[in-house]
Amino acid sequence: MQKFVFFLLFGLSILAFPALQAQLQFQVPYPSGLSSEVLDGRLLLLLSKDAEGEPRFAVTDGYKSAQVFGVDVEDWKPGQTRTIDASCFGYPLQSLKELKSGDYRVQLVFHKYETFKRKDGHTVKLPMDRGEGQHWNLAPGNLYTEPVWMKLDPKAT
Repeated sequence: MQKFVFFLLFGLSILAFPALQAQLQFQVPYPSGLSSEVLDGRLLLLLSKDAEGEPRFAVTDGYKSAQVFGVDVEDWKPGQTRTIDASCFGYPLQSLKELKSGDYRVQLVFHKYETFKRKDGHTVKLPMDRGEGQHWNLAPGNLYTEPVWMKLDPKAT
């Protein structure tokens, strides 16, 4: 995996729009200086209240799991931004709207996909095993950020 400085290179920002109902969303830029590679994969937002370890290692099938929200990304070019908002499916909570206000350790992971052109003419994009045994949180070549503490309020304007 490739690790980089959170705010300088992956630059997470939080926006809440004062519409009829405020909506928490994360704008995630793909910095132009990071790479010229066009990316396909799954962008994951991980939230944890645990002060120990990284949120990417705290996603489990138990009730103490870190929260994860994800969005599929296709043809992500340097300089473009992707959004994670209440429309993105999550686990164990299904939506950012369900998140309780509080302090969270926030981390981003980009799980890279490879493109395969099948003999039947279909094209599929899949995360391949890159020697880590299909562990998305350890896969070589994936991008991830350092966890940072943030105060989040999904109902704030």
